[in-house]
Amino acid sequence: MNRLRIPVIIGLTIVWSMLWGEVTVLNVIGGLIVATLVIVVFPFPSVDLHGRFRPLSALWLLARFFFDLVVASFQVAWIAIRPAAPPRSAVIEVHLVGKSDLLQVMTGELVSLVPGSLLIELDADTGRMWLHVLDGSTPEVIETARRKARYQEHRVLAAFGSRDDYETSRDQLRAEEAKA
Repeated sequence: MNRLRIPVIIGLTIVWSMLWGEVTVLNVIGGLIVATLVIVVFPFPSVDLHGRFRPLSALWLLARFFFDLVVASFQVAWIAIRPAAPPRSAVIEVHLVGKSDLLQVMTGELVSLVPGSLLIELDADTGRMWLHVLDGSTPEVIETARRKARYQEHRVLAAFGSRDDYETSRDQLRAEEAKA
């Protein structure tokens, strides 16, 4: 068995034990058997990650994610309770820079976890992501939502991506800012 699957088997065994509510020898053995069967019957595809982990960038990614989460929660709450009609929503397309499927999914999940936006589709082959945004009332608001998604990808690439993808993202963001 591939050594890379051992952490997955251990993780699935821990989940199995937590679901049973107690750690016994029988639960652990049963968890190991079930986890091994899951790995053999439903093999995971290999994930190519051509980057490296940068702890400070990852810390910034988490801090900014939680900040965006709090701010967006208040914005969505205000939209829900304000006396005016809800704004027009929109579906936007965001072009991603990163080539790694894992980092594209991570970007989509982080964007989707922030209230007010929802990932509709992610095309890893073309690097395009479609988001439903709650507030699409003006072109400026739509462009801000698109820029927020791109900055989220940039932070993901800074924390986990390759240097080439990070530099390409940085250059594209600078070019987009120069146009605006």
